[in-house]
Amino acid sequence: MSDDEADDFGARLVQAREKRGLSQSEVARLAKLQPAAIGHFERDRRKPSFANVRALARALGVSSDFLLGRSAGMEGATTAFRGEDNLTHHDREHIQMMIDVMNQRRGSTSE
Repeated sequence: MSDDEADDFGARLVQAREKRGLSQSEVARLAKLQPAAIGHFERDRRKPSFANVRALARALGVSSDFLLGRSAGMEGATTAFRGEDNLTHHDREHIQMMIDVMNQRRGSTSE
């Protein structure tokens, strides 16, 4: 990716989506946006609102600053473990399910 592309919202959106192993439709569903909007944003045909940037960042597990070209790394506020930023969305869902089960066990034993 050239320096010009690195500052490009669309290119960064594609980079984050592909890193997470998600389709445009999956990102749209997670961000509660229309699938066509994701394509428009990725091709820089439309600029997202601030609320949409936040929704996309949350859905992709990256920082808004990354999507906006203000930081080089994809790490988001939710990154808690080394290498977490390399996980796909499906990997993250699996880990969250394991955490939920552990919390349920802990909750049932503390009562």
